[in-house]
Order: sequence, then C-alpha cells, then structure tokens
Amino acid sequence: MAAIGISSCGKLEESPQAFISPENFYKTRSDAIAAVTAAYAPVRNNGFVTRNYAILGEVTTDNMFPLPNNNDRVQLDNYVHTPQNGILRETWTTFYQGISYSNFVIDKVPNIDMDGTLRDRLVAEGKFLRAFYYYHLVRLFGDLPLITTALASLDKLTYPKRSPAADVYAQIIADLKDAEVGLPVSYTGADQGRATRGAAKAFLASVYLTQKQYQLAADKAAEVMRPEYGYGLWANLADVFDIKNEFGKEAIFDAQFMSGPGGQGGNLIAFFAQENNAVGGRGFGSFQPTQELYDAFDPTDLRRTVWFTKGTDNKFYCNKWIDADAKTENQSDNNWPLIRYAEVVLTFAEAYNEVNVPVDGNLAYQAVNSIRGRANLPALSGLTQDQLRQAILKERRFEMAFEGQRWFDLVRTGTLVSTLLAKGTVNIKSFHVLFPVPQFEIDLNQNLKPQNTGYPQ
Repeated sequence: MAAIGISSCGKLEESPQAFISPENFYKTRSDAIAAVTAAYAPVRNNGFVTRNYAILGEVTTDNMFPLPNNNDRVQLDNYVHTPQNGILRETWTTFYQGISYSNFVIDKVPNIDMDGTLRDRLVAEGKFLRAFYYYHLVRLFGDLPLITTALASLDKLTYPKRSPAADVYAQIIADLKDAEVGLPVSYTGADQGRATRGAAKAFLASVYLTQKQYQLAADKAAEVMRPEYGYGLWANLADVFDIKNEFGKEAIFDAQFMSGPGGQGGNLIAFFAQENNAVGGRGFGSFQPTQELYDAFDPTDLRRTVWFTKGTDNKFYCNKWIDADAKTENQSDNNWPLIRYAEVVLTFAEAYNEVNVPVDGNLAYQAVNSIRGRANLPALSGLTQDQLRQAILKERRFEMAFEGQRWFDLVRTGTLVSTLLAKGTVNIKSFHVLFPVPQFEIDLNQNLKPQNTGYPQ
C-alpha cells in the first residue's frame, strides 16, 4: 500500500519514498484539501494520460485495434492475455492506490478541526472516489479485496482475501449514496471538475444498470436529468468535445488535463491520431477504429462525419479529442470523459425499457430519440421490447465510441463473446468476461488466490 506524499502545491508525489505517519499529517484545512487532491490523482493516472481506459474499454472490443508495437495491448486485442499483462497490473495498482488515498480521507479528515461544511464535502468526495475506483475494478476483475480503512502504519500491513463481488457492489452503492447527499450540485472557479451530486447520481444509475436493478437505474438517471442539475445535450455535435465546453452542460465527471508549462497537459489525442502526423507533436496511431465500426454508422449519421477523420493513409481515425494549440507532446487540454450526460440519457432509456412495455413516444423512446435526433437520425418507433433494447445498445456504441465504455456494455448485456466471435476474434472464451488478477499481486499476497477461472492458477 502506497503512502501519501504531498507537496505544498497539492500535487501528488507518485513515488513516495517513506511512509508519512497519520499523526504527523491530517492536522489542518490545508492537509485535508491536499489529501483529497491526492485521492483524485489516480483517476487520471490510469496508464499514461489515462490511456488504460481506452485500452481496456475499447481495444478489447469491435471498436478499436492497437498498433502492433506493444505486446500487452496486442494480447488484450487478441484475447491471449495472461496474468502477467502489464496494463492489467498497472490498472489494479493505480486504482488500489486511489482506494488507499480515499480511505485516508474518509478516516482522518473528519477529525480535523476546520470548517464543518467543507470538511463534510471533502469526506463525501473521498467516498465518491473510493466508489469510482472499486466500480472499475469489480467489473474488470470480479471478487476483490474490500479495504475500507486507512493503513495506520507499515507494521500493521495485512494481506486481505478477495470479497465476493456482491459485497463490493454493496460498498460502492453505500459510498455513492453518502456522496450524493454530501456533495454540492456544482462548483465555481478552480474547483470545477470535482465530484458533484450529479456525478454521484450518474454513477449510481450506472451501477444499478450493471446490477440489473432497472427501476432503480431509471429513477436515478431521471434525477440527473432534472433541470436543477443543469445538464443537457449540446445541439451541435462538435460542441460536445470542444475544449471551451469541458465543464459545460454535457460534462459530468472527467479525468482532467490542463495545457501549459505546469506539466498537467494530456496527450491522448496523439494516441488516437494517425502515426507520425503533427497532432500533439507527433501522432502515435496507437488506437485505431475498426473499419467495421465506421461502416456500421448510418451514412447520414453526423457522428460519422464529426467524430472520425480520414488520414493520409486513407484510414479513419478518432476525431473526438482535438486541441489545435497542442503543438508539442503532453500539451493537450482535452479532458477524458468518465461519464457524460448522453450516457445518462441512454442509461435511462435502457432501464426504462426493461420495466415498461414499449409504446411509441414513451419515455424510453423520447430519451434514445433525443440522442438520435442530434445525430440527424430519424426517431425510432414501432419496436418490440427486445428490438428497442438492441437499438439502445447500438446507440450506446455509436454515441460513446472510443470513450472506454464498449467492453463494459458488452459484458453487462451478456454479448461480449458472441459479438466478438462473430467479428473474427477467434480466441475469446466465456471466461473472458473477467480479466485475470495480476500475477505480481498474487505473488505479493497469496490470499488473492484462486485466480479467476480460465487463467493459469
């Protein structure tokens, strides 16, 4: 378990060399704010400039494939990955680091003598972040060590067993329920981008959808869609990912980047751009859309025009993240969306459809058709419940392409194996709905055994 190291400006020291005793920290308002700053850092450190979200959520699906210059990515794309895969280890380690930091916030900040309103908000942010990290991990790996208290000292380090996924989900829901009460609706100034009440509700809706608690998912998504939260769809598709709108009405919770000399800029645009072009200093071509995805869009769908660009090699590339001012590496200002309003609308549509027989123009139709209308597609009507279910899943693929959601949607709907087999991923097996626990972690903690089914034990 990593210790917290914080500088005077609140930046996370990612390789701390010594354990900071809680008794010598957590004394002042500044300590509390710095601790929460540290807890946010792993959100954007999931792989270099958050690239692991795209690798695990898109490269593993029919949406994207990797440049064949990285063995870990190629393994995941071809479903021959092993417990030694470095991307899986990095994600596990980073998110458990985030859980550790969040536990310190939740345990220690309540005891600091400071403004009570701010203190309660900071603790609510800690609970939101702990839920965020666990929600990603439980969907990726299944049963997990469920750690909800801060490490008091290194001599009290323990080696926890994996708790059932159901227990992890129960903790996620409890944390998000607390967070939605304790977080504000919005922030101003430098606090923009912190977890909000709407973000907690949006993730709760997603959790309920994953758990197939459809009425709860529909109800929670409907709360986020209320006018008082201020969310909405941009009428113009190009506005969705325009940098000037990064804290706009469609943004709910992002991994944040800031261009400039401070070293806080991103570089995801280079990973999605054509190899060796001028984007972000030099395009890497690391993550490329499949031709099948491009062809699956209706020719009249504006998303095909706005969210793709054709390279000089006559291939298509993702065009969602563009920063014309990013002339050098790691200078992009683009945030990475972790949940945005369009996803909440589609979550509502899917959940509502599961508990209501479709009637033309009902709330499920209204929701999905609002997404289609923006894309210049005709409204859906006259569908059976299963047909509407499939149509909504297709809209999720098109609307959130490249945003790290596709693998989770396919697993959640029980269609991962059949979809990828039909499209030529010959190695995929039923057990691939979970990734293996990193072998490095098992070597450190034998209590993590047994390994997930299908992988070397």
